[in-house]
Amino acid sequence: MTASAARRRSDSWTLFTLGGAPVVVAPTSLLLGLLIAGSWYPLVSSALAGYSPAIVLGTVAATVLGVGVSVMCHEFAHGAVGALLGRRPVRYELYLWGGRTSFGPSSRWRPWKDVLTSLAGPAVNLALWAVGHGMLDRASSAPVYVAAWALTWVNLALGVFNALPGLPLDGGHALAALVEQLSGRRRMGQRVAAVGGLAVVVGIAWRWVLAPLLAGARPDSFSLILAVMVAWPIATTSWRVLGLGRGTRAAARLDLRALARPVAVVGAETPLVTAGEQLDAGAGLVLVADGARILGTLDGPALAELERSGLPDATAVTVGQVCTVLPAAAVTTQMTGQPAADALARARTVSRWLVLVEGGRVTGAVPTGAR
Repeated sequence: MTASAARRRSDSWTLFTLGGAPVVVAPTSLLLGLLIAGSWYPLVSSALAGYSPAIVLGTVAATVLGVGVSVMCHEFAHGAVGALLGRRPVRYELYLWGGRTSFGPSSRWRPWKDVLTSLAGPAVNLALWAVGHGMLDRASSAPVYVAAWALTWVNLALGVFNALPGLPLDGGHALAALVEQLSGRRRMGQRVAAVGGLAVVVGIAWRWVLAPLLAGARPDSFSLILAVMVAWPIATTSWRVLGLGRGTRAAARLDLRALARPVAVVGAETPLVTAGEQLDAGAGLVLVADGARILGTLDGPALAELERSGLPDATAVTVGQVCTVLPAAAVTTQMTGQPAADALARARTVSRWLVLVEGGRVTGAVPTGAR
């Protein structure tokens, strides 16, 4: 599989790479952007009464684009602080109202570093709010003022909301890491942050649904849709971490190491025939490496497909020429419990294997069940 094929399978668009980490955006962000633009158009049109529809549309588009840039800055802040503390970012995933930064393994990582890495994103949004708030009076025209005003308050909302102490928000991850740092109990930290997540859901339901109903008003459709979109992932994550969902207790007993198959590591210039011999000898997966960097993988089904395609003599082809790109989601340092189950589920969408890394080295690979 080529790198471009790997990008298509991830159901996302790669914008560019930063420090070797791909920056990808989910296609659903476009739909959400159109929804938000549609809801903002009447407000912007009212604020810019007397301006042409083209200027109003341009102002709305610039504002939505600015939200995307704000989210990007948020995720890059996570990556920068993580890299500064010794954990290299390997993938940035962007959505219109949030994102995710994935990191590679680190043998000397401590929970307090997670606190700083998690809070870096909201801190950048609050900094953007402060800068924007101080520059509003310098806006050169009404359209510029409207867009700047909207982005200023969107960044305030992103910063404050993401800092709330509930999973899977940044503040929730920071709270979980802080409890772990103080108590030495990772599971306790996760449970405390999950309770915080359920409290956040209750707050969302009160603010956008219950309070208007008790006041005799009917919540508007956009508020309801936004409340559900925001509250649902928080509720499901917290519910799962607390062990309240079906299958959670079984996941708590999961140990990926018991399911792992042996892995052979070879250099990129290794002949393909040698990789086949490694698989015949019992390796479930062959990792193709260039020093400490993993270039890709090769397994039995991939080798059989190559043989059917009519490649030249296997002694004349190197594994570096035919290996499959290994997505970041197919690598995990989580070995047990729900985090391991989540890692296996993510890997299943992009790879036939989940590679296990402990103490900075590869210890095995688990079949995901994907074809």
